[in-house]
Amino acid sequence: MKKRTLITLCSLMLVVCACQKQVEYPIEPKITYEGFTYLMNPDSTFSGEGIISFSYTDGDGDLGLDESDTLPPFGFHDTYYYNMVVDYLKSENGVFVKTPLLSPHVPTSPDDTLVLYDTVTFNARFKRLRDSEEPKAISGSMDYKLTVQNPFSPNDTVKFEIRILDRALHESNVIQTDPIFTNPILNK
Repeated sequence: MKKRTLITLCSLMLVVCACQKQVEYPIEPKITYEGFTYLMNPDSTFSGEGIISFSYTDGDGDLGLDESDTLPPFGFHDTYYYNMVVDYLKSENGVFVKTPLLSPHVPTSPDDTLVLYDTVTFNARFKRLRDSEEPKAISGSMDYKLTVQNPFSPNDTVKFEIRILDRALHESNVIQTDPIFTNPILNK
């Protein structure tokens, strides 16, 4: 009797496992915008930061980089150093336009009168989502925390465009956030 029960259970498990359909996605990553959340301080004031949430799929699961991924094409000065590319769009007369953010260079000596500007980037590197090199379809969600308040223009309406790249340099589609008020307290 025990042998028959064991054989029946094994057969049932085999049938269930055989019936499970393996998930397949294209090898190019695909992302879907899920929303934006303002981060508030404990005293209910706006922290200047927010979280963009999105879901992803990737057919071969090669999303993310290791800290050691610093040689070309992932070197610091290489095009693919960042695997999440984020563009800042500012509302100008009701139209959202890609806008580089500039931060002023603070003079370091009395003789240093030249004011230089450096471009601020929202691009990021995210860690590997799987340890294995064996291709396997993956899906999940990601939250990206970033500063949304621009100190040079604190009361803007902005959007962000995001795309991600996998280790084979396949580029995802581009998602765009809903309009985000850089000072949500004033827009209540």
